Amino acid sequence: MHDFPDGSRVPAWCAAVFLVAMPVTDSFAKSACPAYVELPSGSAFDIAHLVTDAGSPEAALGKVRDALARIDANGGCPRSVRPLVCQETLAVARKAMAALQACASPVSSLPPAQQSTRDAAR
Repeated sequence: MHDFPDGSRVPAWCAAVFLVAMPVTDSFAKSACPAYVELPSGSAFDIAHLVTDAGSPEAALGKVRDALARIDANGGCPRSVRPLVCQETLAVARKAMAALQACASPVSSLPPAQQSTRDAAR
């Protein structure tokens, strides 16, 4: 047993388990997704930040898909005040979506109709 400054006592094996488990849980917490994607022009999309905000690669993928669908539903870039900037932004967002599809779970990368079909088959 080890005494801690606050007077509590913890068995030494608890401390050892904690120290061994920390790197293992850290490796599970890291995403298989790239930190960012970049276009040759230099435009970049911070995938790591989006995944952190969304909570998972699957949720981040859903956010990107929804945003792109809303832009397409509203007429896309021709209606934009700065169409070239809009097109560049959409290009990097589509590249981010492709990267998220590659690293998200297989079920989330399917369209909703195929997801329900796949879930029903289980």
